[in-house]
Amino acid sequence: MHIPPFSIFSAVSELFVTAGVVYVIARNWRRRPFPLGLFLAVAVFEACVNVFYMATRTARAAAGTEALGTGMKIAFAAHGLLSLMAYLVFVVLGVIAWQEQRAGRYFFRERPALTWTFAVAWAISVGSGEVMFVLRYMC
Repeated sequence: MHIPPFSIFSAVSELFVTAGVVYVIARNWRRRPFPLGLFLAVAVFEACVNVFYMATRTARAAAGTEALGTGMKIAFAAHGLLSLMAYLVFVVLGVIAWQEQRAGRYFFRERPALTWTFAVAWAISVGSGEVMFVLRYMC
């Protein structure tokens, strides 16, 4: 099966985005200066590339231009919703963390349960996307 180049780019770039998310959280956790530039780059890239990719894939699936089984459609929808939610939460938490650090507080470090819950949700989102990529194009 032919793998669309944008699908490959999105799957690979998601791993780099995840590294950026982990780095932003880890810097704040270690009480280091908040990497605002990296945070903004990751947030904008994620919106412009990966959220756009999911939206176009969803539109194709909804239009019926791709033959997908019901189970795969449900999996794609669940993954898309979780990924969008994780992205939005990352943006909100990142903005709050940046504001808190300007006041001398370390948001992620001071809220370990929230931080780990977010990290697990992000990992599930990325992991499910990578698994679906493999199932869709490599199996």
